[in-house]
Amino acid sequence: MKEIKVDLEYPEIDIDSVSMSDCRCLMEDYGGAESELTAILTYMYQAYIVSDMPEYKELYDTLEGIAITEMHHHEMLGETIVKLGGTPVMGGMHKFWNGSMVNYCKDVINMINIDIKAENIAIENYKKTMRCLQNYSIRELIERIIMDEELHILALEEQKRKILGN
Repeated sequence: MKEIKVDLEYPEIDIDSVSMSDCRCLMEDYGGAESELTAILTYMYQAYIVSDMPEYKELYDTLEGIAITEMHHHEMLGETIVKLGGTPVMGGMHKFWNGSMVNYCKDVINMINIDIKAENIAIENYKKTMRCLQNYSIRELIERIIMDEELHILALEEQKRKILGN
């Protein structure tokens, strides 16, 4: 199992004081409907679906690799929330996370299209988060995570091209 991530270290987080404001900024990305948690479970579900299909071995590896990277993002966000004085709750600011947030599509091409759309939404959400954050080092972390999300789009687009024979 290999992460699909940019070959660049994640920045160190420098937190010198509790900031519930910054903590709230991170909660949706951590555990909301369009969060790292949802991404992890969606990619793992999809990997399970294609795991017994030899023609999708490379797609399986891609989905699993992206899921592992999303787990790392989730871990870093959770640890940052704790350092800021918060509690990393599985849920955003308005409702708790639940299994209906996972996309259960089984059609491979639709699955990939949905994943690409979700990665684009994640990037936009992270950009909103960056505008909300006061702490510069956390903004740097979010910028670094965005790089991975952009790479995920490229990896998914490549898989789609291969499956379609383009």
